[in-house]
Amino acid sequence: MSGSSLVPGAVTPQLTAGLQRADLAVPSGHRYARDGLEFGRVVNLADAVFAIALTLLVLTLDAPDVGALVTFALAFFLVASVWWQHHRIIAQLAWFEPGLIAVNLVLLAGVALAPFPTSLVSAAPGSRGAVLAFIGLFALLSALCLTLIVRTHRLGAWRRRLPVRLYRWVVLDWTSNLAVHLACLAIAVWAPLAALVCLVLGALVTSFTVHRLGPPERRAWC
Repeated sequence: MSGSSLVPGAVTPQLTAGLQRADLAVPSGHRYARDGLEFGRVVNLADAVFAIALTLLVLTLDAPDVGALVTFALAFFLVASVWWQHHRIIAQLAWFEPGLIAVNLVLLAGVALAPFPTSLVSAAPGSRGAVLAFIGLFALLSALCLTLIVRTHRLGAWRRRLPVRLYRWVVLDWTSNLAVHLACLAIAVWAPLAALVCLVLGALVTSFTVHRLGPPERRAWC
């Protein structure tokens, strides 16, 4: 890779080609730039949905029960983690377009649903159906975040160029996270409580491993 391609904001043949593809794929009238009102409305809606979902998790605490408190803490941690990753993705966006907004809305619908499976697990932590619904929802949210990243990259909608090697590490990170959720879904069929423990441990181990092995600049991206 040439030295010029490593300079943030440098115009390279690959970047020019990516911008040209984005111009062809998304008409300028359908782009909502970062400094525009429309971009701000999308971000404000996302923050509002996350805030409401996190607040509604308190309603799953019907009684002072240790199991309910643990479930609340787990759900709060998972929703907050999705918010943090979503925040990092949005921080790297230069503009929105209808497709990105649609994926974002589906993701927010999943976030809004989070209190429901949380209440099911809180009421019956050993219930196979409740744990499957709980883990399945967060697997969906993980897949939707990955979809946001892939679509953004294909459209060339990043604020600054994301090198191919670094993009592969970002995708690997999110794919590993999704794989952990899917593995926990399989475990939940036979051992629901063990699946919840594996969900936390697997996410922590995967995140630490990928970040440790990945390039240093990986930490600055979603």
